[in-house]
Amino acid sequence: MKNENSTCPICGNPTSIWYGNARKDKLCREHAQQMKEGIIEQCPNCGKWHTTGKPCECKSKAIRYSENVNNSELTCIICGEPSNGKHFCRSCYAKYKDRSVDIRITHCTETEILDEYGNLIYTCDDGRKVRSRAEAIICSWLYNNKIRIKYEEPVYYRDEESGETKTLHPDFFLPDYELYIEYNELSNPKYLKSKEYTQKIYDKLGLKVLIMTDKDLQDVAACLKPRLFVR
Repeated sequence: MKNENSTCPICGNPTSIWYGNARKDKLCREHAQQMKEGIIEQCPNCGKWHTTGKPCECKSKAIRYSENVNNSELTCIICGEPSNGKHFCRSCYAKYKDRSVDIRITHCTETEILDEYGNLIYTCDDGRKVRSRAEAIICSWLYNNKIRIKYEEPVYYRDEESGETKTLHPDFFLPDYELYIEYNELSNPKYLKSKEYTQKIYDKLGLKVLIMTDKDLQDVAACLKPRLFVR
């Protein structure tokens, strides 16, 4: 249908009409012919028209911006500290030099170390790597149910006997539920003692923890849904 208010995005002249219908790209007759002959083309990024073979204005701006970036403003991709134009600051470079480190980068600014020591061998549905098959099962279920997790988020506590500050590394922390999840292999006596010890620490710190076992892995949903979806 003819649209009398439609104008060419390049020159402002009336849009070309073909069999009573205005062109969808709104080009006038002259520029429609140039497009047909390959003289001009539309930028797939910003949608503006420009001379074929020459960079679009939006790309030129991006190039000028990158040329004007001061290297001193760049920061370490791991810790975010100033890195003088390098990918890593001196501290992180010394720590991770000649090592394989898996890093997740989101929103161009947020980074998360997925595997700091290269010993995580089980891959979850979200691409995260964990230490055991059981952790992979739990992590994948949480991811597929759109539940945010942090893997091995440290918990600090004071040891009553030594007075030293020590650290727990729970398997998962669910920030939206303020809940920690630990997997414990009940068939191993060592883990049985660890479960009791760990539970006492969480209780003293006033933190919520769910300790899952091999039995829970048979039906992860039955174990987690009552704790997560009934609040």
